[in-house]
Amino acid sequence: MKHRFSLRTLPVLSLLLLTSCTPDSPLLDKGNGSAYCALPTRWSTVDKNYPPEVRLKEKTIEHIDMFWTDFQKSQTQLALALDNMRGESGKANSDMVTSWMKEHLEYVDPAIEYEFGPIRGQQGHELDFSAGGRDEVMQICKTLVAKAPKLPGWKFSAYRQALPLDSIAGGFKRRAGRDILPFEVSVNVSPQNKLDVIFVSPEFENDEADNMKASRIISDLIHGEENGDIWLGVITPKKGALMGQFVCAANADAYSKLFEAKKKEILASLPKTPYYKIADLGKAEEIHFGTKRNVMKTPFKKLGETLGAGGRFHSTQFSKCGDRFAYLKIPKSTDLKTLEQLEPVQKELDAELKKAGAGCVFGIGVELPDTAYFDLAIVDLEKAIPVLKRFSEQHKLSHESALRFYDADWLNEWVGMFDDTKKPADLKKPWFKTQVE
Repeated sequence: MKHRFSLRTLPVLSLLLLTSCTPDSPLLDKGNGSAYCALPTRWSTVDKNYPPEVRLKEKTIEHIDMFWTDFQKSQTQLALALDNMRGESGKANSDMVTSWMKEHLEYVDPAIEYEFGPIRGQQGHELDFSAGGRDEVMQICKTLVAKAPKLPGWKFSAYRQALPLDSIAGGFKRRAGRDILPFEVSVNVSPQNKLDVIFVSPEFENDEADNMKASRIISDLIHGEENGDIWLGVITPKKGALMGQFVCAANADAYSKLFEAKKKEILASLPKTPYYKIADLGKAEEIHFGTKRNVMKTPFKKLGETLGAGGRFHSTQFSKCGDRFAYLKIPKSTDLKTLEQLEPVQKELDAELKKAGAGCVFGIGVELPDTAYFDLAIVDLEKAIPVLKRFSEQHKLSHESALRFYDADWLNEWVGMFDDTKKPADLKKPWFKTQVE
């Protein structure tokens, strides 16, 4: 079995001296030819009304293209180094790969992590990129992989992949710095269409944080980063005896199969068609939340309750047909302050979205004192945006109105309904630390 060579870039925490970091010109020159933004920015919904975001995306894509051009030139050298990680030249080869990746990947985004390993079941090398839990970087990772060239003997992914079963124990030791704990698991589907896992181990101690960390590492190694991000729900470590003898590969296999079986249960329960073909607004019911937005009226109670509960959400938890769940948020909505006022307007917008083949309205809501919400299931964003903008103009909605998104990696995405719509104030902050002098 080939040794899996794992490398990770670390976020650059050096002091940034900013003298012109403003909403009009937020680009930062990192001194190595790359540029980053000290303000929350979009990726998929960038538009011409905010030029700094356009420049930032263009520059990032330019550096992605440069990365792959240089990678193609160096692929043979990198492959030879990866094949010779042991023996007298092992350290030199490791240092070479580390140095090459640091030099070239930082141009794209220094938050991106990476890991090399063998391709399962075939010859060659796999290079897995990772946003390292930073949602605002995830779309850049996906773009990086989407633009990767097709190279013989290479495979690329935007997530860390699961390890082979016979490598789980070694992977845990490398990541945690100790031998793996004996474990058994049970897996259950949660009301949020996630998988809640109970870890049992006789070696769990009173340190709950350490128990949780060990459980998360084991999960990540067994089912991979993407499964963990989208489908893993609540992890509960419990101290207790195992039902059988612990054999790491066998227990890991049992967990992997149980996780996949439960995930298939969720997928089998999802609608077989997009939501705009099944939404029946006449069957809507009210769901009350303990948040600023205090109510949603929707025919999809389970979906509404999940969105109202907050927490990490991905549209694939509730759709396998490409629906992306979003909402049109309308502040200062003096004429749409109650559900009764929203309902007739909801039907009008729903009809327009369906006519355009863009999606549908699946709910409405209000936030005191005067903010209105239309919840949307969108199957074609390019078709939906002009419909929403026409609707906003026709109904003379507030110029602060914007399309927002529920997905964890789309929380900084937004589309203003008017040319003068300002950036929403509640976007997530960028990952890197800045200091203005």
